[in-house]
Amino acid sequence: MLNYLKSSISISSYDGCTIGCKYCILSGLGDRCTVKKISDEEELVDELLNFRLYTKEIPISINNQTDPLLNSQVFDSTIKILEIMEQRKVENPIMIITKGYMNEERAEILAKINLNIIILYTFSGLSEKLENRDEKRQIETMKILSKLNNIKLVNYYRPVIEGLNSDEKTIKHVASIVTKYCDCSIVSGIRLNTHLKNVMENANIEIPEKYDPDHKVLLPETYKKIKDVFKKENKSYPTFKKTSCGISYLLNRPDYNGHSARIYYCNPTCISYPICIGSNKIGFCDEECPNFSVCKEESNKQITANQFQELLDKIELKGNFQIQDHYIKLDGTYWQEEVSYLRHITKRNIKADELLKREDEFLISQ
Repeated sequence: MLNYLKSSISISSYDGCTIGCKYCILSGLGDRCTVKKISDEEELVDELLNFRLYTKEIPISINNQTDPLLNSQVFDSTIKILEIMEQRKVENPIMIITKGYMNEERAEILAKINLNIIILYTFSGLSEKLENRDEKRQIETMKILSKLNNIKLVNYYRPVIEGLNSDEKTIKHVASIVTKYCDCSIVSGIRLNTHLKNVMENANIEIPEKYDPDHKVLLPETYKKIKDVFKKENKSYPTFKKTSCGISYLLNRPDYNGHSARIYYCNPTCISYPICIGSNKIGFCDEECPNFSVCKEESNKQITANQFQELLDKIELKGNFQIQDHYIKLDGTYWQEEVSYLRHITKRNIKADELLKREDEFLISQ
């Protein structure tokens, strides 16, 4: 399975997950508890490299239709994909998003792979509340991963759910652990569709007053509290609001999602607007962000009509467009994947008259 997501291209050889996180946005898409193989690893990599929207600049997520470390079968398949990509000399950043377990034996296998691997480890104080995870084994996993020289390790502090892991005690606990082992943290809220809202209500879990099926909702004051606590734990430890910001920081590149200019594009009535935008002149960016200068320089660059037309021609798209100061307006209807590709390549916000979503993404948003 190949999908173009908002922050990466996703390839999965397995589908389904037995962890059973109560907040899983995919849980409404039928039987998610049955883990099954859906793609041959070599054919999957071939599909990726021949995909019309593929470029070596965009991160690739592996097996995020399951958990890449879920069990021995999924782990072996994840490793096989990595080995094939190594043979094909894939240069993309490789994202492994997991809350699974790692032992020394598995770590030795992973350590032999020569790729640009970034592991995003979900650890947010919800291990034994909503995730059916053993926190001690997760901490041991982060400790083991932190010793591997061929990977970068990121803490995913997500989802933040008010009243469950937004209190200062939980934040201090998480900070005391992840700042020892991880290179940075990415903090995000919870995205709720109607199905997930009902699941959480039936489990007597308090949900945000306003929920959003398309955005991860995180209260500005909660993010500030998390950031302040982490800073007290380790003054030089970076914390980010967006996945692409953290990934770009580790790669020493400007944010490939163009968030630095989003103040000129986003809808002020969006529930996530305050946390996304802030009060700075170049979007939600903060001058104390270690990537601030790199992103600011990128946001001031210009793209010509000829350069943008070449991008459209490359992926066989036709249509009119207007280049604005901080975003590019597309006339007509486009697929979300096409808009994401153009945003990633130009590092500009791309606005189309109408967006079409994949069937699974459409269903998730209901």
